[in-house]
Parts: sequence; structure tokens; C-alpha cells
Amino acid sequence: MKKLYMTLLSVFLLLLFGFGLVSFFDKDATVSQIENRELAEKPKFTFSALFDGSYISGMESYYTDTFPLREEMLKLNRKLNHFYYYSGSGDDNLLIINSASGAENGGESLSDVQAELAGKTGTDQSSTSSAQSSQSAAQSSPTPAQEPESSAAAASAAQSAAASEPADEPALDNPDDSEATQAGNVIVVGTRAMEIPTADNKIIKSYAEAINNLSEAMGSSVRTISLLTPNSGEFYSPESMHTGLHSQKDMIDYCYSCMNKDILKVDAYTVLREHVDDYIYFRTDHHWTALGAYYAYTQFCKTAGFEAVPLDQFQKGTYENFVGSMYTFTSGYPQSETLKENPDTLDYYLPIVETHAKYYADATLTNGIPISVVYTKLEDSVSNKYLCFIGGDNPVCVIESKVDGPTCIVLKESYGNALVPFLTSHYSKIIVIDPREFNRDGLPSLDLKEFAKEQKADDLIIVNYPYMINSKGYIEWLNRLVDKG
Repeated sequence: MKKLYMTLLSVFLLLLFGFGLVSFFDKDATVSQIENRELAEKPKFTFSALFDGSYISGMESYYTDTFPLREEMLKLNRKLNHFYYYSGSGDDNLLIINSASGAENGGESLSDVQAELAGKTGTDQSSTSSAQSSQSAAQSSPTPAQEPESSAAAASAAQSAAASEPADEPALDNPDDSEATQAGNVIVVGTRAMEIPTADNKIIKSYAEAINNLSEAMGSSVRTISLLTPNSGEFYSPESMHTGLHSQKDMIDYCYSCMNKDILKVDAYTVLREHVDDYIYFRTDHHWTALGAYYAYTQFCKTAGFEAVPLDQFQKGTYENFVGSMYTFTSGYPQSETLKENPDTLDYYLPIVETHAKYYADATLTNGIPISVVYTKLEDSVSNKYLCFIGGDNPVCVIESKVDGPTCIVLKESYGNALVPFLTSHYSKIIVIDPREFNRDGLPSLDLKEFAKEQKADDLIIVNYPYMINSKGYIEWLNRLVDKG
């Protein structure tokens, strides 16, 4: 028996040594074809990066992304998933993996997409951005859009529903577990793909403490407003996937209970629950629709003391045949074709006041590039139509509106993008910041406390969804904004 143990140990050490050699001599991949994303690069060593923790974090991401035979292992994993899918994944013990598909690590901006397309085609993709920036510079819609009668009726009904006390909540569909199949980290029911978060109360509490840190750093002169929204998995997945540890309502309630009493907490959950029969979430994308964001906006207004603009006062536009992030996340799985064959419709609502917007690479707010608050004419080559909202995820976006209102700072990941255009009716200046773009991995630094003072901010608004309140990395980046990381 001792001989067997020694043999197994020798084989294990030999494999370990072999992987080490391969890892040392092989050329690092820069792009994952399987996941359709860029891989982490080896971080540059500096003592400051070592001491603030960003170097170690960067090395972890680098080694995770450049592990020998990583792509081959991913392919094998997907083949195994295909086997279970075709065998009928109707067991009650359907595996749920708590992963945000990388959403907590960084977003996607329209400018980056256009630059990439320009590099591939050798053409200038800036014409769309420039033309629409000019349109946005005086973007307004003083009169309601001329919509089809059915759309106008729906808008009127939605407005009335948001303004009045609802009747009984519509029943949730609650499909059976046997109707759900797994594609990597995504659950698919019919033509709808969903992420299913799992609660970690220790991490959720640390998120709440990060919001407390932000609020305390801002001081009593700045209102801190938290808006937590569920994703589609809370309303359209099998019951087992939105109850217990997967209940997003419980996650949000617990998170709010851990926040300081002086923080204003927006109950987006209730109004979204009341409208589950409306088109409030995409089926092929992990975001809410502009209508879902509008309902959350009405609750924000109630909490913040504003009067929400009725939905039928916004000019509405539409992008057809939108296939979003969930199609990308499920690439290589058979369910992805189902999503591709059943695309979404993306509606947008234009600000009702004149707006001017620019995005900036850092918090110095220099060399700004004009953008649209809502892009109405994205090129067909831009597949991610959700980028129409404030041009996607940029480090800083500053929007000035012709209203007599206060100044706010919005901290958000991409869920907040569809909400921001509605805020233009109430704030004269909106400064949108993506925390993922600062204080880490060689990115620019930002002292939010000093920045808020310089900008004379009145409100700090933090918008997130359950994956982010369960993300240690994202929480760390929030804390670093006020030197608590």
C-alpha cells in the first residue's frame, strides 16, 4: 500500500511540475475564444500596488486566465454540460453556480466597441458617435412621441399603475424545475436566460458596510440613496431558484437592514413585482428594460422627494432584433441558438429636457468627449444595443440638464445605465461613475470625498443588483473610493 501511495504522489508531483514548466514557457493567450472576452494581463509590479492589494488581486486574475490548457478544459466542461442537457436536466437538484459571468470585473463602452470595429474593418466608426453627440447636445422632446395606438395605451396604463395603489399582484409563472436547463452559469427556461444569485450574508453585510462608509465619507450635507434591484431570475425562474438562499428579495431586505438609518433606501423590488407581466426584463440579456428602469425610477422619486414624469411624456424609440449578453454567456451551448432565434426588442425613452453630456477617462474631467444620453441611431454593427444608454460603461460621464435642480453622483455598474436618462428631469448635473474603473490594476485614482466636495454634490446615488452585493471584488472597489479598501 505504501508503494501505491508513493507512486500516486510521484505522478501528482510530476504533473504539477509539468504544468509549472508549461506555465513558465508557454505564451500567454490574450483572448478567450470560448468566452468571447479579453483575458487578464500580468499586472505591473509597484510597491504601491503591492501595499494596496491591487497587485495580488491582479496576479490572481492573471493566473486564473492564463492557466495551462485553460481553453481545452473549458471546452471539456461545455461538452459535459451538453451531455447533461441532452440527457434531460430535469432533476430537482439542478446545479446553480453563483457567478456573475465577469460582470463585476468590468463593463463595456460604446467607444471601445466602435474602436474595435474600426480596427477590424479599417473604417472610421466615429461618425455614429459624432453625429449622435451633436443630436444629444440639444436633445429634447417637448411633445410626446407619435406612437402606435397600442403602445400609447400601454404607456398610459403603465403610468396609471405606477401612480396608483396596485390591485392584487400578478401571479408568478413559476415554471417547473424540469423546464430549466443549465448553460454554464446561466439558467434557461424556454426563450428566457437568467442568472441565479446565491446569498452570502457575510458578503452582503460587507456591501452594506461599504455603502455606510460612502455615506459617512460624504457627510451630512450629501444624501446617500441606495437602489437595489432584483434581476429577472427572481420572477421568471422555477420557485426553487428564487426562494431560500436564492431569494433576491431576502438579499435586498437583509442588505438594507444592515445600512445606516440615514441612508435613503429605494424599494424597487415591490414596483417591479407588481409589473412582472410587463416587459421589464430582457430574455436574451441580463439587464432590465427601459420600462423596468422607469418603474424603479418612480420609486426613486417617491424616496428622494421628486415628482416622477409620466411615461407618456417621453418620446419613445425602438431597436428591433436585440440579442444580448446572455447569448454571449451561453455561446457554445445549444440553448444559445434558441436565444438567437428569439431576439428582444429594446425600447428607449428620450429625456424631456435639453441635455449635454461628455465622458472622461478619469476624475480630472479633462479632454471630455461628447456622447448622447440616449443613442437613437446605433449602427447595425454594434450588436449590444444596451449601449444606447449613456454610451455604456465609461469611467466618468457628466450630464448637464436644463433644469433648476441639484447635483448628484451616481455610482453604478451597467444596470444603472438605463436609469440615468430618467434622472435628467430632476438634476441639473449628473456625474455617473463606474467604480470598476478606478483605484485598481493600474487604473486612475479617485478620492470620492474630495471629488464630491469639488463638484458640490447634493446626492450620492448607488445602483446595483444582487450579483454585485455578493461580489467581494466590487465591494472592495467601492471601499477604495473613500480609502477604506
